[in-house]
Amino acid sequence: MIVLHGYRLVYVRTRKTASTSLEIALSRLAGPDDIVTALSPRDEALRREAGGRPPQNHFHPGLVPGPGPVAQGIAGRVRFHNHMPARHIRAELGDQWDRYVTFTVERSPYDKVTSLYFHQYRDPSDRPPIDYFIETGEFADALNWPLYTDTGSRVIVDHVLRDEALDDGFDQLVAAGLPDLDLPRAKAHFRPPHSHYRDVLTSAARRAIEAVYAPEFEMHGYTW
Repeated sequence: MIVLHGYRLVYVRTRKTASTSLEIALSRLAGPDDIVTALSPRDEALRREAGGRPPQNHFHPGLVPGPGPVAQGIAGRVRFHNHMPARHIRAELGDQWDRYVTFTVERSPYDKVTSLYFHQYRDPSDRPPIDYFIETGEFADALNWPLYTDTGSRVIVDHVLRDEALDDGFDQLVAAGLPDLDLPRAKAHFRPPHSHYRDVLTSAARRAIEAVYAPEFEMHGYTW
């Protein structure tokens, strides 16, 4: 997640939605007082290459971090962390949340699960069948609904952009004062090219996804 005070903008990071690319791009706009949360070591290297700001202002006040990385979400140490739910960010920011433009990105659950499958099992020689991935429950790790809703399942961000139409979504943010962004595709190489979810997901996998991701289907109207 990122908070850009100068632009009065809060980005709530979701899973499997080009979030690393977007966070790297937004960190290029960050000033010294803005909040930038930590990425993985590999992605931090990509951020450095892209000229983005490293993690900053994400610890609780007064904490001086050591030289090593700190795991995300450790109580009492990390105040803001990656994939932090919007309701927790709102609690930390107080009235700034209401005064800032808040946004996140969502993507078809079919596509998210397919992307997560190839990300988890990158070696084709060691990749289990998709139905095994479903049976383990790992496929539910891309459920983003709890990240941008409150405990009553109400969406609490101003904008939910579509990963499939990010350019159109960014027009809304540009109108709110954000500069145009050049997005690096940080993790696109994990998924084989031309691997459409319809060619990967079985009937059983489709039914499981539609059950677990039901709120996202209902809210955003994604179809097969």
